[in-house]
Amino acid sequence: MLGTQDLLDQQGSLAMIGGSPSPAGPEQTIETFRSILVGRTIADVERHLILDTLASCLGNRTHAARILGISIRTLRNKLNEYMQAGIAVPEPGQRPA
Repeated sequence: MLGTQDLLDQQGSLAMIGGSPSPAGPEQTIETFRSILVGRTIADVERHLILDTLASCLGNRTHAARILGISIRTLRNKLNEYMQAGIAVPEPGQRPA
């Protein structure tokens, strides 16, 4: 299960929120964290986490799976689901749009 602690850096604050560094203190960071996630489904959060990680790895599935702590097979299955749903998935070596 993904918890708040899983998304915090070693200093106890979110390193990135919405693609930019978070200058907020711990209380504001947790509140921002909640406002980003509340009302979203686990599947939606998972999809964004997977696709953002894949994009940051320039489409390298092996590296993304390692970072996410899942098998390459699980990652490929998730990506196939996304593609079947019409969601764009970065190709290996492709830079994020």
